[in-house]
Amino acid sequence: MVTRMNDSWGYPLIPACSLPLKRIFLGQAKHLIRVNERCLLILILVFCSFVVIAQPAVSLKELTQLAIDHNKDLRAARFNVSIAAGRLVQAGLWSNPNFNVSNNDDRLFNNEGEYSRSAAFTQAFPISGRIAKQKTVARIDVERARAEIREAERQLSAKVAIAFYALVVTEKRLQQANYLLRINRELVNVIHDRYHAAEISKLDDNSARIEYQRIEQDKHLLHSLRISQYATLNQLLGRKANQPLRIQLETPIHLKLLKLQTLQSFALQHRPDRQSLWLAVGRANADRRLAKAQRFADWTLGLGVQQDKIVIENGPPQPADRTLGVTLSIPLPLLNANQGRILEAAATGTQALMALRALNLAIETEVASNYAQLKALHASLVQAKNTSLRLSIENIKLAQDAYQNGQISLLNVLQIQRQQNDLQNAYLNTLEKYFQVYVALCTAMGTDQPKELCSYLAYQRNDNGYDLATKD
Repeated sequence: MVTRMNDSWGYPLIPACSLPLKRIFLGQAKHLIRVNERCLLILILVFCSFVVIAQPAVSLKELTQLAIDHNKDLRAARFNVSIAAGRLVQAGLWSNPNFNVSNNDDRLFNNEGEYSRSAAFTQAFPISGRIAKQKTVARIDVERARAEIREAERQLSAKVAIAFYALVVTEKRLQQANYLLRINRELVNVIHDRYHAAEISKLDDNSARIEYQRIEQDKHLLHSLRISQYATLNQLLGRKANQPLRIQLETPIHLKLLKLQTLQSFALQHRPDRQSLWLAVGRANADRRLAKAQRFADWTLGLGVQQDKIVIENGPPQPADRTLGVTLSIPLPLLNANQGRILEAAATGTQALMALRALNLAIETEVASNYAQLKALHASLVQAKNTSLRLSIENIKLAQDAYQNGQISLLNVLQIQRQQNDLQNAYLNTLEKYFQVYVALCTAMGTDQPKELCSYLAYQRNDNGYDLATKD
């Protein structure tokens, strides 16, 4: 396949490097000691530029998926499921049997040959369903561990979204700074020409240059902020701070909100922290049933063989006697009926239920508050974008033309530019607040439903034991 490069900006480099390349392939490298170094450097820079340009921009949904898969803290937290699963296995195991051996003789005393030897096995048997109730508690703990992972994913997705939108706003602030630098560069050139034509004083020339330097300084601060924000986002993605990353800057603010009651219902159904509290209530009830079962300790059954030999003084030798022994030990719950554990489990269940009611109110409040804020901020953004921003840009053009024609002073031009900058900054501040409230609403929802509202939360989750935690 032949690639046409006539329309490419890199095409002029080909004729300049064609002769050195031919000499390389024809074995004439000795003529290239001084010529090829610069050409090779240019080719490397062009290639690197193509590589950087070819890197696709990443959307918020893709960033969220990357964070879910590769965040270091989340991958460590996923092992809580394996820990809880191990406890579930242990909860279903019986206690080990005991093997008892005893030997009694008189060799250190009368040494008449009397002895008593026995060997026995003993095993504890749960008789109150303790094992089954322990496994029930352990199963709930596994589900709680999974709910805690989903809660950690919810919090992580919120952090990624906040970092993403903060970067979007910073990039837009940089675009505004570049716009101001461009128009001020044009203004500086006009003032410089008028100053040399003796139409204005040196004061105007200096003022324009000072304003240009001020905008450049603001741009440098924004660059510093952007470096910090990219480092934070890379950390959330489980990447190195200086690893390159391109994000999609196109972020539509079209609002598609359902009724408030519908969103609140979605939130109450899907919030993982609420599910975790429900499981806490269930665990407290299961723990109370286990505490009641533990009032009756395990019965211990023993089976053994004993051999005895006695000696009768001045009597004939006696044969050894062998017996089969069976023992049963039954603990009686007379002094300790596990009353404290039962009361503790009941109080824990009541506490979890009260916390669940408080969380329900908090969820409804979060959704309602962010819902109202989002609608108000959306209306403000639409009005500013359609009216004030458009008029401010138009005023800058009119002011530049008027100043070039000598109709207004430099002070008026700078005032109009700063007015436009203030309006743009106010718009970006509102946009940043809008994004923060939007993320807060989606975080309060805890789900990608409805999909037209929080689509970035539709990430793929590994629910089969969270084996992603074991990947390198």
